[in-house]
Amino acid sequence: MPKEKGSISPKETVDVEEAVVPADDEEQSEESNPKPALAHQPSFFTDNRGNLKVVNIVVRRPCTIFTFIIVLCVVLSFLLQVIVFRAAENGNPFTVPENEFDVSDERSIQYDSLRLAQEEVEEARKLKESAGQVTPKQSELADIMYWVFEAQPSNEAGVFGSRESIEAMKDGFDIFLEDTGFRDFCLFDYQQQLGQNATADDRECRAPLSPLTMYYASSWDSEKVAAVIENLKVPGNIEKFNTLALCYVQQLYCDRLEGNIDPTDAAFAMALGANITSITSTWDMKGELVENITQVTELASYLIQVDVFKGFVDFGFDTEFSAENPISKFSRGIIFWGGPMEDSQQGSEEEMEKLEDSEDDIRKDYIKENYLEKMDKQSKKSAHSTIRSYYFMTAIIGDVILNIVTKDATLAIFSFVFVFLWIRLNTRSWFLAFVGLFEIFFSIPVAWFIFTVIFQIKYFATLNSLAIFVVAAIGADDIFIFMDAYKQSQYHVDILCDLETRMSWVYRRTGVAMAITSATTCAAFLCTLITPLTSIQSFGIFAAVVIFIDYVLVMTLFCTAVVIYHNRYENNARFGCCCPCGPVTPSNTEKARLAAEESDGEMKRDRVSEFFRTKVSSFIQVPLHRIVLFVLFATWIGCAIWQATMLEATKENEQFLDENHPLQKSFTILGSEFPTADDDLGLKVYYAWGLSEVDRSGVNRLLDPEYYGTPQYEPWFDFSSECQTAILDLCDDLKTNNKYKDLIKRKNGLGQVYNFVEELAAFSVKGNLDDCDYVRTGGWRNSTWQVEPSNLATVIPEFLKEKSCYSEDGTETISGRYQTEIGWDGTTLKYAAISVESAVLDPFGLDPESLTRREYDQFIAIGKEVDETVSRHCFGSVIVTDLNEKFVFMNNQAIYVQSALQSSILGICIAFAVLLISTRVLHLALFASISITCVLISVVGTMVMLGWQLGSIESILIGIIAGFSVDYVVHLAHAYEIASGDCYDRLNEAFSDLGISVFNGMITSVVASIPLFFCQLQFFAKFGTFLCLTIAFSWVFANFGFMSVLAQLKIPVNPKNKCFSL
Repeated sequence: MPKEKGSISPKETVDVEEAVVPADDEEQSEESNPKPALAHQPSFFTDNRGNLKVVNIVVRRPCTIFTFIIVLCVVLSFLLQVIVFRAAENGNPFTVPENEFDVSDERSIQYDSLRLAQEEVEEARKLKESAGQVTPKQSELADIMYWVFEAQPSNEAGVFGSRESIEAMKDGFDIFLEDTGFRDFCLFDYQQQLGQNATADDRECRAPLSPLTMYYASSWDSEKVAAVIENLKVPGNIEKFNTLALCYVQQLYCDRLEGNIDPTDAAFAMALGANITSITSTWDMKGELVENITQVTELASYLIQVDVFKGFVDFGFDTEFSAENPISKFSRGIIFWGGPMEDSQQGSEEEMEKLEDSEDDIRKDYIKENYLEKMDKQSKKSAHSTIRSYYFMTAIIGDVILNIVTKDATLAIFSFVFVFLWIRLNTRSWFLAFVGLFEIFFSIPVAWFIFTVIFQIKYFATLNSLAIFVVAAIGADDIFIFMDAYKQSQYHVDILCDLETRMSWVYRRTGVAMAITSATTCAAFLCTLITPLTSIQSFGIFAAVVIFIDYVLVMTLFCTAVVIYHNRYENNARFGCCCPCGPVTPSNTEKARLAAEESDGEMKRDRVSEFFRTKVSSFIQVPLHRIVLFVLFATWIGCAIWQATMLEATKENEQFLDENHPLQKSFTILGSEFPTADDDLGLKVYYAWGLSEVDRSGVNRLLDPEYYGTPQYEPWFDFSSECQTAILDLCDDLKTNNKYKDLIKRKNGLGQVYNFVEELAAFSVKGNLDDCDYVRTGGWRNSTWQVEPSNLATVIPEFLKEKSCYSEDGTETISGRYQTEIGWDGTTLKYAAISVESAVLDPFGLDPESLTRREYDQFIAIGKEVDETVSRHCFGSVIVTDLNEKFVFMNNQAIYVQSALQSSILGICIAFAVLLISTRVLHLALFASISITCVLISVVGTMVMLGWQLGSIESILIGIIAGFSVDYVVHLAHAYEIASGDCYDRLNEAFSDLGISVFNGMITSVVASIPLFFCQLQFFAKFGTFLCLTIAFSWVFANFGFMSVLAQLKIPVNPKNKCFSL
């Protein structure tokens, strides 16, 4: 095999690393060394010997430059602390992850059209109506505590199948109910009728929302219950009662009954309704456990089919519970916490927030001191033999999440400790290891400073925290590349005349290679800019800046550190420590030259380099081995493609914790095991008139995350008598029409519709809302109830002060209940809206796109019908949206999938372009791009094999695969391109020069990702798996796929015949 001129064969037994010693820090004398032949002509960047001028400065003043860079990094980090962290709200520099959407999408436009208008009118209204208002003590819901129960696998009878199970569930509630101090924190029942001289302190706490109120009723009439059950068992009776109950039990919408009603049927409905009402009136959880628990369960299984009474029982039984299957494997219950703790007069928004925060802290401290230990004991797996208990509460969930984050962060520390130790092992210097770790960590604050202060990008996404793992992997790779090039320089006699020449060679060799990989990786991350989602754009830009700064620091700080290492510590330290620290003569470079000359042109390299040069390269050069590799790769890629085609969008709620974590377990059970109950909070969908689409002029959320546009109002909006009548008719139809039964949540047999016009009509007729029966039964409908637009300015201010007849606790005002629906700004009704609660969607979980889109399309269909009826009376098109970001997140999910595909393809194309420009060899760029494509297919296929579905986390990760997978194949492609000789010679040189560097980079990244597997936060756990898969596949395809193709095709690389010249 021909040998490169000036290089040294690896066969010699002299070990150069034992013959190298440093020279002076600040100046390197040329001594009497002969000058090498010029490899580079003098230019602006090179001196008359062809050495890089910037490297000459580094070699001559390493300590000065090293200190300057260290100080600069520290100063920029300090400025970041002053400018960004101290100015951040509550010291949190991350942008709150809310209102994340495509600002040009129809859903987001509708969302902001109502949201911004509501915020604007509410702020104006508060200035006029807040003075003098008093909120009664513990009248508002301040927090909830959820108990979730699951039958043990051995308990086939379910959670209500035995007295033991029921008593075990009751123990969870008794933690609070048996504590006298709980009265100071509970939600008072303001619907309770008090005596004439009673005070607020005489009120009782609101009973928990739980089926245990049935089992612990204050009285239980077994005969009456048995009679009701027998009535409901009769075929057809439940359907008959459901038809008649709305009129004959609740006295509502009797005019909507079709045909003549048999008096016997009417009497049946009234009698059965009276009996059930009598039975349920004693469900208060104040009695002893009912003797006949089977009868209680049987009654619940029938009541759950009765529209006007199912709200008493449907909350606590699972979806499989029925009269045919009276077994519930799961149950749940809520304990209510109230506020304010004393009668509170309405103040400014800032004052009320301070009061709320103060009370939250008091409540949280009381819970932790008095209840938390008992709650933990109750929720232990071994606490009860028949059930498992889980809990969560808003007041303490923050501490739980913080504890999880802290533990996960501790796991991440192990990753960086390993990176540090592996750098130390390969550099054989504690000094270089510490400098390497410093360079990796300080890439983050320096990049952050540039990102926020220089670029003025204010949106800093929580996703950006992943950049620390990105730079840890890529930064370690660059350190290995640079250090291995420095070690390899001792084998080239012609560059060992002095340190300036030697470091110029190292700088050129590594600078170009790392510039190519860094540029490719940066460009791949910048592909995220094609997504309209600001958080992903922010992450892509920040990751690209971090990679660029890491490259700069490696080429400056670490390069300078290597010079210092050469001058002071190389082969002069004890056990790798940084002492003695004095410079030695002759220099390491001089001793390396002497050793090389004495070795007669052949020297011994390190074992790993020799392994890649002699073993791996030789393995690739055997045709039979390449055939086997081809078959294996083809088989695997075929399987991976097959699996990747099976990837589909998630159909379940997305989890943010490990599925076995108690908190995630409770969320999963709540989201999948229970039907939407009457007492569940459904997603509110709004239909608003009087609004135009929001003005998005000047919106750029990267630069101004708080600005979403300006709300626009329809100038022709007219809340006329005809408009009011049309809105009321629409709401009556939405409440009673059975075609909306599966779309709009039902409560007590009626659709959940928030319609302020109904209460405004009663107020217009009576002048108050004191008689709620009159309001609910529609006694006002026979009068002229419409309010003339000219009278709104006098009617609405008084109307807003009234207590709503539909308030759950009897304390909620019209202003509070309809704060979004009534667009009153204190002087003008800017818009009017109604809202309905979804029977399927809730405001909390992250539902699958398919499910949300199905419901969304039905609500939009109603909106189109409304435009043809109501809108022509109120003027202007209707705005249809929710305010919990469900519909915009649905669109985000589609964007995630689209962006993942687009970013991946674009990343591969950019990698091809960069490789083609840098190597100027078409087939190298093409084969390297195919290798990256194989990595992409392999990772996606493995994700499917692991049971992953395409959610938001997976989509983001797929989108950045190209950014992670380019390094190894690009390094090897560049090393192959700059080598000399035929194909096999180039393979040998590429593996010899970069095999160990690429291997070390792979080891650090893969091992560093392993601790992330054990994170409770699913994003980090999945990111760890993703990182491990991407790096492992990248290394395998680069070393054995890409290099095998080059060895098989043996396409020559002729410098004179490259596809183009730079």
